[in-house]
Amino acid sequence: MRNLRLQLLVSHLLLVLLMGLVMSGAIATFFRLGHSIDVVLTNNFQGALTAREMLQAIGSQETGMNLLLGGKVSEARVEISSSWPKFLAAFDRMAKASDPRQQQLVVEIRLASARYQSSVDDLLSLPPESIQAEAERRYVSTLGPALARLKERTQRILEINETEIDRANTNVKAEAQSAASGSLIVTAAALVLALLLATLVVRLALKPLARVAEQAEALGAGHLDRRLDLRRTDEVGQLASAFNTMADRLQEHRKTEERRLRRAERMADMALEFLYDPVVVTDAIGRIVFLNHAAEGLFGPSPAAPRTPIVEHVGDRRIVTAIERAIKEDAVSAGEDEATLIPISVGGTERAYRLRATPMKDQEGAILGCVAVLEDITHLKELDRLKTEFIGVASHELRTPVTSLLLASQLLRERSAGPLTPMQEQIVNAQQEDLERLERLLQELLDITKLEAGSSPPRFALVAPAELVRQAVDTIKANAAEKGVMLKHEIGKALKTVRADPGQIVRVLVNLADNAVRHTPSGGSVTLRAMAKDDHVTFEVEDTGEGIHPDYLSRIFDRFVQVPGTTQGGAGLGLSIAQTILKAHGSEMRVTSELQKGSKFQFTLGSEAPAAGDTST
Repeated sequence: MRNLRLQLLVSHLLLVLLMGLVMSGAIATFFRLGHSIDVVLTNNFQGALTAREMLQAIGSQETGMNLLLGGKVSEARVEISSSWPKFLAAFDRMAKASDPRQQQLVVEIRLASARYQSSVDDLLSLPPESIQAEAERRYVSTLGPALARLKERTQRILEINETEIDRANTNVKAEAQSAASGSLIVTAAALVLALLLATLVVRLALKPLARVAEQAEALGAGHLDRRLDLRRTDEVGQLASAFNTMADRLQEHRKTEERRLRRAERMADMALEFLYDPVVVTDAIGRIVFLNHAAEGLFGPSPAAPRTPIVEHVGDRRIVTAIERAIKEDAVSAGEDEATLIPISVGGTERAYRLRATPMKDQEGAILGCVAVLEDITHLKELDRLKTEFIGVASHELRTPVTSLLLASQLLRERSAGPLTPMQEQIVNAQQEDLERLERLLQELLDITKLEAGSSPPRFALVAPAELVRQAVDTIKANAAEKGVMLKHEIGKALKTVRADPGQIVRVLVNLADNAVRHTPSGGSVTLRAMAKDDHVTFEVEDTGEGIHPDYLSRIFDRFVQVPGTTQGGAGLGLSIAQTILKAHGSEMRVTSELQKGSKFQFTLGSEAPAAGDTST
């Protein structure tokens, strides 16, 4: 057939016909069995029930006769009168039976029952005082034998019906077994025919579809040169032709895409190759895969041996460590502070590079290697140096005139040049405050310049954390009392000494505590803590003040940054100086804050031996 749909319809129609034949045979068998059962129920079963009713009525008559012989006339009348109509009603149903074997017995029962009824009626019509004596005579001569005949004929009718029921039951079982055997044979034959038909359909119609599926798998695997050769005009043949056309177009598209990818790959390689910043690419175990021209200028030509370990060619431990960390910890190494800058000598000139090492991953997230970029920031570092020098020189030069102006202002306030009018005194006081603020700004600029230039390095010593906290508390307790802020300090038990510059760390604590007092309303509290944590001592300054807006949390350690709306009182250099001091100690400031609930500043210092005298306060 030229149409696959017609093939499938014909095969399904044949299966339906087979199923119809099987069902028709089963239905006919059920009807035949039902008819046999109806015959049994109609004839023999009803006859047996009627015979049993008659026997039960005869038994009641015998009971009545026994009562009559015993002298219980009234009770005998009731028993005989109530049971005899039941016998007659059952006998009437029995008389309608069509079984020839029962007809003779029915005639005999009719005659015997008529004689019995006539004798009983005559007996019961006698006077009560003579019924018992007459009953004994008549029971022996007439009534007893009549009941016996009735009972014997009825019992024979019951036996005839029960025998017929047993025979019909045997016949029905035989018919059912024969029908079941026939149904199994027909069903098995239909099943065999259905399997043969299904096999034929699979061979004629579905086998080509399997070839089409194989072709689809081959195309999915990238074998675009394979084609289907099915000489069919039905839907399967059309599908095979469509697959061949699709394979031709995919093959053409692949060639176009390969040309585009090769061009894009060459452009990417050239972009990396001629990138101004040095680029180092490694595999997942830290071996060199690629160095661009700028990287070769720093570390020499690309290694001749393939996959040379990075440590053998680059040598700089900081670069190697950053690449290894990016691969092993799946973390980006991209520091922005001075400690992360890498100085490298190029042509006798030292240049500064900022390293960024980023792990490479595939689509499943597996680490493929690392890309390390060295950003040349020598010019930025030089600009920063010039800016720092300018700030230092300007601050130093401005200190002399500011000091002179402060001295002059103090002389005027002391009336060394004569008395001052109230207006003049107000102007001199304002001038004094502005000059003191300017002097503090110049001092902070000088301090941060020295710290960043390294001209004021920490003078490390072993110092007790409790002493550092107490010095900071003593310094600011007057300001706290003046503003009405409760100042508390908590010292942990058995604290170890820390390696630090006492003056610089006290300055950090004073700066943090002073800021906390200034930004905490009257009635609030500021708490300084020193707590042991592993092999470190953690210092905290916590307040219940106005808090810091989340938008400024990441910037408050930058120079000249002040949160809008907060209490002003400085140039925004205090936290920057504190952070610079802590970085020189190998630590870093952390801050958490919530608006209108307060802030908490925290840093840690490495501990040494236990400090004597540290107790909780």
